[in-house]
Amino acid sequence: MIRIVFLGASLNWVPRLLTDLLVVFPEPLAVWFVDLDPGAAEACRSWGEEANRVFGRRDEYRGGTDRQAALRGADAVLVTLSTGGFPAMALDLSIPEAFGLYATVGDTCGPSGWSRAIRNIPVFEAFADDFEALCPKAMIVNYSNPMAALTSVLLQRCGNPAVGLCHAVFETRDVLAALLPPGTPDGLQMEFVGMNHFTWVTGFTVDGENGYERLDRRLSGRSLLALLPEETEDEIGFSSGHRLCAELFDLYRCMPYPADRHTVEFLPWGTGPRAERRTTLHAGRIPYEELVRYRIRRTAIVHREAYRDLSLKAFRQIWDRKAGDPPPRSRETGADMIRAYLLDGVLVDAVNALNAGQAPQLAAGACVETLGVVDRTGVRPLPASPLPEPVAELVRPVALAQKWLVDGMLGRDPDLALQALRLEPQAAGLSCGEIRELYDALVAANRPFGAPAFLEGRRRTT
Repeated sequence: MIRIVFLGASLNWVPRLLTDLLVVFPEPLAVWFVDLDPGAAEACRSWGEEANRVFGRRDEYRGGTDRQAALRGADAVLVTLSTGGFPAMALDLSIPEAFGLYATVGDTCGPSGWSRAIRNIPVFEAFADDFEALCPKAMIVNYSNPMAALTSVLLQRCGNPAVGLCHAVFETRDVLAALLPPGTPDGLQMEFVGMNHFTWVTGFTVDGENGYERLDRRLSGRSLLALLPEETEDEIGFSSGHRLCAELFDLYRCMPYPADRHTVEFLPWGTGPRAERRTTLHAGRIPYEELVRYRIRRTAIVHREAYRDLSLKAFRQIWDRKAGDPPPRSRETGADMIRAYLLDGVLVDAVNALNAGQAPQLAAGACVETLGVVDRTGVRPLPASPLPEPVAELVRPVALAQKWLVDGMLGRDPDLALQALRLEPQAAGLSCGEIRELYDALVAANRPFGAPAFLEGRRRTT
């Protein structure tokens, strides 16, 4: 019986990913849910037992806190956790804001993503050690942010086939399809390269025709904003506008990841002290802070809490489903990758993997996002078409900052971790003294959540 382990009993991720697994694996599975909160692990175990009734299956489910017992002999592992939860995330947002740096999401890059990484990387190091010792052939699928940094830790610290996955590619494809005449999406194929949440479409075709040429004909000299939908909703329910996407496309003639709420955090001009903000009501919901220029609504902790409540409601709905009426599968491809690896399949899809030449314009060894092949041998990223050189200049510091942070954490080098923070484009307007103050504040705030003590040992300079 194939054994699959969830590290992190997420009430958001477990229903969709487990449903996907049950769809692609008709054979019985043994599924373990591991979480520091035994109540969360038990809740997910109960969800699985109820799924047996709804799907008409006989899978085995266990839940608990013993990670090593669960991992011993596992065939695949899905990582769906966030160390420190909302209390830590609130500090990721508020501390940089005291320095004039405004995070719209705060889970991937900039000082907020840096902060999230320093408490999660030690956890992922421990995971990697366990994978190597207890399930060295298991496929590891990471859904936790910051995606690139944490996946990089796994790939450097254990020999398991591992991949980072994100639904950004679906959103990009949806937006591209919306720009083209009806009936074209089925024949749309994309190439892309960049960092997670900061990828760029280097080329796309529609039924074999150059997609950028077709798009140019539709635009007829107009801004991309003339064709873009006002906003789209991602796979987990957060909306994003596209004014920044249009501004970047009009300048570079290359399509960025269209979720402006993420993209703006990678740019030195997007979220700093000069970015005008206001508080707005959106569709009668909880008030949002909004960046005026791009109309980007900030995902604050209060919104994440509201979404958690919606996730809990959706989580409980399986008990109301009739047998033979299972929940629909998601568009996530983690289950398909696991099946391809375990059962001799082949799948080509977006992967986050260490740069071994597939993105030669970006730092070697950084974790980059491109197309890749998953089969019984593991994960193989495919060579990407080059970025326009001006776009590459935007992505290079992001890739290098991520690499320096991971190298600093794994090498126990606080000064390199500090330089990674200095390199973040979002922090470009801070003085060297302010960067050191921000570093110290973030390290101190993360100590209760597991940030290692060596980070406090950097060289003190005046």
